[in-house]
Amino acid sequence: MAREIEADYEQVHLLPAALEDWVGPEHPARFVREFVRALDLTAMGFKRGAAGVEGRPGYAPELLLRLWLYGYVEKVRSSRKLERACREQMGFVWLCGNQAPDHNSLWRFWQANREALRAVFKKTVKVAVELNLIGFVLQALDGTKIEAVCSGRRVCDQAALRQLLEHLDQVVAAREAVLEEAARREDEEFLGREQPVLERDLMCAERVRAALTVVEAGESRHVHPGELEARRMESDGRNRFAYNAQAVVDHQQRIIVAAEVVNAPDDHGQLNALVEKAQANIGAKATRSTTLVDGGYANGRELQQAAQAGHDVLAPMPSGMLNPEQNPYHASCFRHDPERDVVVCPQGRLLPFRRLRAKPRLTVREYRSARICRGCPAQTLCTRDRHGRSIEIAPWDQAMQIHRRKMAQPLSSALLKMRSEIVEPVFGWIKAQWGFRRWTVRGLASVSTQWALVCSAANLRAIHRAWLNFA
Repeated sequence: MAREIEADYEQVHLLPAALEDWVGPEHPARFVREFVRALDLTAMGFKRGAAGVEGRPGYAPELLLRLWLYGYVEKVRSSRKLERACREQMGFVWLCGNQAPDHNSLWRFWQANREALRAVFKKTVKVAVELNLIGFVLQALDGTKIEAVCSGRRVCDQAALRQLLEHLDQVVAAREAVLEEAARREDEEFLGREQPVLERDLMCAERVRAALTVVEAGESRHVHPGELEARRMESDGRNRFAYNAQAVVDHQQRIIVAAEVVNAPDDHGQLNALVEKAQANIGAKATRSTTLVDGGYANGRELQQAAQAGHDVLAPMPSGMLNPEQNPYHASCFRHDPERDVVVCPQGRLLPFRRLRAKPRLTVREYRSARICRGCPAQTLCTRDRHGRSIEIAPWDQAMQIHRRKMAQPLSSALLKMRSEIVEPVFGWIKAQWGFRRWTVRGLASVSTQWALVCSAANLRAIHRAWLNFA
């Protein structure tokens, strides 16, 4: 006769189970432990706290690092939730050896070792290289906007900040007057209760004043007093205070080989910095990789620098540049002859140099002649300006011409189509599957640390699958 099995809460074990038996050999917590064991935390800059500081036990950095890494792998990114998981979830209980560190110890470790925690990401890339999980052929670069921890609905332009600062100054002045009166009455109880409130208001006014300074300096039109380094940008279809998280992903196993966070709302100026980070993280073999980027990175300055540095980059060109049959008089169809210092138009006419023209952060050479354009059979198709067609040549014109010819090749177009298949699924996993749609820390340095941990967790998941095959 079959016997139903029920829990026996009075059962007592004669010999308790060994800690090593609490999780299976393929458990991801065991993999995280082995990964951390292979790291030299002292060389990486991790600080060892003194035991018993402020009455709390001094936990080893190895233990706390294991918990943070495993927490991000398991989508537990809060110090308080980590503390609770160390008491309730078997993987965490086993990983910390049933020690259950408190959330203050976890958070102080995070704050004291932000730079070292960012270095852990590089170690995940090195392990992926050793396991042959990186192909060294194609890598894709892209960015995603992630909302800052501060409120995004608050108006924080120059007028609103001035109004808020004026209100706070009035509040502070009134409170100081009340405290002065209490001091004359020697009302110690009232002073002890209201002095911290005054200090809070003063701190708030200083943050607003700092935000107003940034706006008046022209660095940004909107600055949040509680998050000075965040900027307004489109995040998940909404205009919010956010940061721009960048990642370079290898095509073979979608390993993230470089990661960075900036507060610029666009991707201009990020291309070469990220490619060089990827090369530094991967090693010498990274020079064989072709980097695929979208139109946000395709500006002449960056493409020229990439060509000079020897980076193989494929980026889309603006519409019309690669289809001269559809727009035969597009500016890209005019050829600059630097030896004669002229521009040759599609009709073969030579436009002479006219002047240097200053633009924001750039000076271009302008070529134009009403006499040359007069009587041209294609003048009405080329320009409506009675002074003739004007062509501006930037310092990186030659690099753009070379890149246009490269992108006109069928192989380049086919490779560029693979960009979204390589990098966008990684952002989809992070934001949709793992639920990371908002930063939980403030400031660019802390946000960069959190992004490094998120990317480390993404790499550890991929490495763990390979580790199971080798085990």
